[in-house]
Amino acid sequence: MIDPQAKAVLDDLARRKAAQPAPADGREALAKAREMTDGLADFGAPKVDLASVEDLDCPGRGGPVPVRLYRPSDRRPLPLLVWFHAGGAIAGSIEVHDEPCRALAAESGWALASVGYRLAPEHPFPAALDDCRDAVAALVDRAAALGLDAGRLAVGGDSIGGLFAARVAILARGGGGPAIAGTLHLYPNTDLTPDRAFASLETEEGNVMTRDSLAYENDLFVPDRAARATPAVSPLLEPDLSGLPPALVVTCERDPLRDEGEAYAERLSRAGVTVTHVAFPGMIHGFLQMGGRIDATARLRAEVSAFLRALAG
Repeated sequence: MIDPQAKAVLDDLARRKAAQPAPADGREALAKAREMTDGLADFGAPKVDLASVEDLDCPGRGGPVPVRLYRPSDRRPLPLLVWFHAGGAIAGSIEVHDEPCRALAAESGWALASVGYRLAPEHPFPAALDDCRDAVAALVDRAAALGLDAGRLAVGGDSIGGLFAARVAILARGGGGPAIAGTLHLYPNTDLTPDRAFASLETEEGNVMTRDSLAYENDLFVPDRAARATPAVSPLLEPDLSGLPPALVVTCERDPLRDEGEAYAERLSRAGVTVTHVAFPGMIHGFLQMGGRIDATARLRAEVSAFLRALAG
């Protein structure tokens, strides 16, 4: 059974989509997809005040990477969570995720750095992943000057951001990048293979996303369909997940991405990684951003905060 508050949000989203005229061309289709994603901010709670919020540019191989750094207190040094936002790699932004990022920082006591990575189709794969990796490296390099503790570093994200967090951690393993203490994956994409056969893609069709909308995003993000069936794009296909840091994986019962998130949590556990898997009954994709309409968002933030506090020691 779907959560009644989640059902009300789905009904609202359906009304918004129905009110949109059919796009005349590809440019309009992209604009409308981005408008729908940006509109999720309407379901957020009031923004909380923090000790400081600072916009930075981090050097990246594709140019400066914008980052918004949230500090919940003036204590120094603060542990750091680097966050990669949702949006299918074609939409979303630092601004759209401002409210939930503020809330996570305030509740967890961790500084949070939200990364404004480049979007497809203007910047297809691997641009977004490159930006995520470069932002993490730059923040670690500047940690002392920014009042951050590089020894207590976590990476995380929601939806496609959870995929980026997985790939950043995999690539950092064994000295390939900064030491990461933990990873967070909220209802993540983990497999972009075009013909992937997860039952939830069918049973939860239309709950925030459809198979067609996912295919549209993936076509723009990774135009090479064969590349999507490789570990470089799809972390679920990584042959060896051992040696990764402790992970929090959150899945939602009524989410088309439920099964691939569960599969990733199971593979991490089989590889010997410490995994905290939290499944939300009746819940839908994207509810981190829906705290103004869905009470379960408060529990989600509490789970994230508990995981981070355990990492901090």
